[in-house]
Amino acid sequence: MDNHALAEQLTGLASRMNDLMVATTGDESRSFSDLQNALSGQAMAAIARSLDQTTSQYADVVATLQAACSAADDAERQLAKTANSIEFVAKALKLATQASGQAAALLA
Repeated sequence: MDNHALAEQLTGLASRMNDLMVATTGDESRSFSDLQNALSGQAMAAIARSLDQTTSQYADVVATLQAACSAADDAERQLAKTANSIEFVAKALKLATQASGQAAALLA
């Protein structure tokens, strides 16, 4: 995965955070909004940076981003099905926060 592909993953997760922000309320909605903003900025930084794609840190970021995207997709599906999906939303929020933190460390 090159820098642009990493940026696309970050942008995709940011988009999912936007969808979850709209679908939730209160603190969760604000958390999703904050993550969307952070991930969007990290996507721009990923495009501008020359990253070593062979490091384990890079691979960890990619794996975590993919897991976060899957969790966000699951949360969206569950929100569409039922109002009792707090655990899915919490999982998506946790994984997206972890992905954002790892991306920030990689881009630092």
